[in-house]
Amino acid sequence: MNKPALVALIVAAASQAAGCIVHTRNDDGGGGGGGGGGGGGGGVDVASVTVRWSLRNMLDGATTACPTGYDTVELYAMPVDARGSSLGAPAVDLFDCGARTGAATDLEPGFYQVWIEVRSHDRSALYAQSLSKIVDVRDVDATFEPDILNDGGYFQLAWDLVGKSTGRPVACASVPGLSSLKAVSTLVAGPARAYDDLLRCEDHATVTGGLLQGSYTITIDAMAGTTSAGRVVLNNKLIAGQNRVTDLGVVNLPITGL
Repeated sequence: MNKPALVALIVAAASQAAGCIVHTRNDDGGGGGGGGGGGGGGGVDVASVTVRWSLRNMLDGATTACPTGYDTVELYAMPVDARGSSLGAPAVDLFDCGARTGAATDLEPGFYQVWIEVRSHDRSALYAQSLSKIVDVRDVDATFEPDILNDGGYFQLAWDLVGKSTGRPVACASVPGLSSLKAVSTLVAGPARAYDDLLRCEDHATVTGGLLQGSYTITIDAMAGTTSAGRVVLNNKLIAGQNRVTDLGVVNLPITGL
């Protein structure tokens, strides 16, 4: 199993505003219990992550049924710390793919990296793996809504700024007027498609939005207002279908005048 690409870090309870309050399970076999934090009740705080998934086409935007022969969704919930480092093996819950929803329950409150995999009935064959998300269920339950792209995938890349003349590392804050990076992925053959992603320079890594499967030219600019302060072009980079991620590695972006 490949570790899924991470798309978001949720570290504040406000991000889960639509969730339910973490509830308390009475696991001492007795009655009564009510309310967390009370003395002597034997209650244990538990949390849940509700997942709602969809499968769709990049070409026409249509939502599709689960693929023939792949009727099982595995929901993974791996405990992590606030920085996203693993704290142990993930819990795995199984659901009928056609139900399009499920929930991991009885989780210990904390942070979890969550993702789904669409598999065959006996779980031996993988159709697709979603991108993952880190959710905070310390105080409220969370919702996770992944898309599976039948005919598309994603680019994953990291970047460093370097002086065009010196080749030395350049901090984002030291480039006058630098507001963001802009990545434009243009499909080389087939339907006319180009996808824009605006990136925070200080993040130094990203997973793009979804792209239709095919070969791409990717132009990455360091934008100082509406002007490019530096550009790099990547040619013939392939996006595969079934939600796969193409890792472009680390890109050195040369900054003009430095």
